[in-house]
Amino acid sequence: MKTQCIYQLCFYLCIALFVSCSSEDDGNSNDSSDNVITINIAEYPSSGDLIATINSSLEGTLTYNISFETASQAIILNGDELRVGDWLAFDYETHENLLVTIEVSNGSETEVLEYKIAIQNVDDIWAFLNGSSRTAYENANNGDWVLISESEYNDLANYLAHTTKSGASDDQIYNNASVESASGDRTVANNNDFSIPSNSYVFAFKYYSWINNVSTSRIKLSQDDSGGSYQDVGNVLPEHNDEYNHFVIKGANSPTTSEGFIGMYAGGSVGAKDDNNSSYKWRNGNVDNLDNTASGKVYLHQGLSTTLKQWD
Repeated sequence: MKTQCIYQLCFYLCIALFVSCSSEDDGNSNDSSDNVITINIAEYPSSGDLIATINSSLEGTLTYNISFETASQAIILNGDELRVGDWLAFDYETHENLLVTIEVSNGSETEVLEYKIAIQNVDDIWAFLNGSSRTAYENANNGDWVLISESEYNDLANYLAHTTKSGASDDQIYNNASVESASGDRTVANNNDFSIPSNSYVFAFKYYSWINNVSTSRIKLSQDDSGGSYQDVGNVLPEHNDEYNHFVIKGANSPTTSEGFIGMYAGGSVGAKDDNNSSYKWRNGNVDNLDNTASGKVYLHQGLSTTLKQWD
């Protein structure tokens, strides 16, 4: 009887081992990821950058065709090369991966190759800065404002995802009216329809300074009411000169909880324009609440905010 039990036990163990091995083999044979070629690439490459050279097992004169891709025109072909097409598609917050299928043919045979472009996340603000601006941003502490160029500010405004402009609109800033001097040492905020959406991060600011060597100005933010209460956004602005100045903040981590209004404490005289359709709130000094309202003028300052945090 013992011998029969031992035989039965060995039989069942063999059956279990066979089923286990069969399951593992089936799992591997159905794993299509083994045939996908994965390539890592950082966010926001330049259009035309080389992604990979296509290696086919076919012989003869080959033709290449894209039969599928996650985002249209994100990846383009240049002969046997995969290159960046629409660089904006390489945004980690929009696509963590881009998939593309290539059909290679020699006229009689066709080979299908699948690529997964794994996008490596970077600080999106950093990605749009260059040279000294990027270095200053890298060296800044959280809460520091960094002076950047006009073109860098415009790139952030135009290309960073889910961005809203507040304060003064582009039409108000760039209309044909003359820039006039407005008093400094006061806190001001435009009282118009260009506000900050709820759950937004303020990350950039620009304004027109009338004087040089300004070193005490601050960005202000109020929620629910354009009259206040205003709180400082980050630290004091770095020293800057007359005309338009552009800034980004390092490490914006606190989103608005309701509709917000951008303002500033102007340490010196600032630029404004006549505008019959605009009004503003103001009060002398670096204050939290703006008790005075005036109309017919727009202060030339603008904030950028986004509902999607895209930095460290």
